[in-house]
Amino acid sequence: MAAYTFTTNDRKIYERKLHGFEALCNTYALHDFLLAFTGSAEVQLKEQSGTPVSQDTFSSCLRTAWIVLRHRVPAVALRTTYEPEDASWTVSYDVPAGLDDIDTWVGQTLVWRETKIDCLEHDLDEKWEFTHGEYPLRLTASPVEVSAGRYMLSLSGPHGMLDGRMSMILLNELVGLLNDQIREAAPVDLTAIKWGEETARLASTGAVLTGLDMDNIPEPAATEGEEFVPFLPPSVENKVRTHNVTMRLVVFDEAQTSALRQKCREHDTTITVAMDAIFTLAHSEAVLASASAIGGTHYSATIEAYLKAKQVFMPLSCKDQGKLTDAFKRPCWASSTSINHPNGTTLFGVDGFPLQTKMDTIRKAIGFSVDTKSFKPCDEQFIWGSIVKNMAAAHATPQKDLSGFHPSLMMVRVPIASSIGNLEMLGLFSKNTSSFAQVHRVLFRARVSGPTMTNLYWQFDDKLHCSLLASAEWNSPSEMDDMEKALRKWFDIALGMK
Repeated sequence: MAAYTFTTNDRKIYERKLHGFEALCNTYALHDFLLAFTGSAEVQLKEQSGTPVSQDTFSSCLRTAWIVLRHRVPAVALRTTYEPEDASWTVSYDVPAGLDDIDTWVGQTLVWRETKIDCLEHDLDEKWEFTHGEYPLRLTASPVEVSAGRYMLSLSGPHGMLDGRMSMILLNELVGLLNDQIREAAPVDLTAIKWGEETARLASTGAVLTGLDMDNIPEPAATEGEEFVPFLPPSVENKVRTHNVTMRLVVFDEAQTSALRQKCREHDTTITVAMDAIFTLAHSEAVLASASAIGGTHYSATIEAYLKAKQVFMPLSCKDQGKLTDAFKRPCWASSTSINHPNGTTLFGVDGFPLQTKMDTIRKAIGFSVDTKSFKPCDEQFIWGSIVKNMAAAHATPQKDLSGFHPSLMMVRVPIASSIGNLEMLGLFSKNTSSFAQVHRVLFRARVSGPTMTNLYWQFDDKLHCSLLASAEWNSPSEMDDMEKALRKWFDIALGMK
């Protein structure tokens, strides 16, 4: 483990290398900030009197809360350096010598917006330098409805520095600290903070969770005669666009989410497996619908790829796969379990791996007619008995890590999925739902720059949320509409509602 922990020669600067999937996700970001991640929480804050918190009070208290969070979780103040000679990453932590150093860090990491901006897409257009010792993580505060004390808090950075769950865990802690400052429940004297003791909470790499032991996993047995021919349909450039990234937020209500949970229990599977199956069906149908509308040689090329394909290929699937197979049991590292662990916790601890499932069953389920350009979808029994079953088998297959994965694989028109989980089951924001601080919604976004369609999905407020993200260069508004329509359609079919 020594190679994966922080070391220091002077107790002023601590360093370690990035490894495995965390290093790979930072490398993605070298390519137009690819997969840079943002987690957001919209919070409503009130004074003890019940009046909405003013913007001045909010900004002052947030600054203090951000500094206290750094002391509790020093990983939010890491700096990153990339060495192109050997393609390696180093993260470093500087122990503050005093408040001047803290002021410098706050000035470079806490971003204020004076006006309301559509955070669904605007955030995804922003990029910043992170390869020459800069701070890669930023906290952005945006007004939503100042008169009601509503603000959006967003944590952003290269994905290798922050995963979805940890962005919410940090924001949960930050909202609690912010609430304490506003109510003066735990006033903080910044001059009394003992800088240096926080270095005990600089956690070792999360790669011990996400791939360093993968060499012990046997390669999956190949089916005799099996040929890898994935469905890789062509793309058409969208020349009329106002953003780099386009997004659709699809929310399934409490009744729909409850029904999906019940279906998963009945079929002994997980929300993750079911949603990946539904998303795969929806993506294939949306591609066909868009190609049908465009017509011409684009339609012909799409149909040729559709009919010849033997697999649906998902080059990147992010989630915890460790306990799905006896071939690999994820170790229970104590420091990966809590943000308040005395040894700290890693901010990036997810698995990333490719998935593929049978294209033949997808074609049968969709029931697309090449001649009439119409669909005759299957029923819910076929979805659960074939599509979900095949997806479960794909998830259960022992996976190798993605050390050989190249960002060029993100430049094809394929689905990408990330299952973030049930935030309320993780206990997030529950302690901050008093009359003084309420979190109304959470959002996840990732910057994408190729033809891929990315689905980040999570459960919050008893609802299933899907953040559909795509490059505006390769996905027009009508294509995004097709994707949302197809996702809702196949969700309903899976529930037996169509």
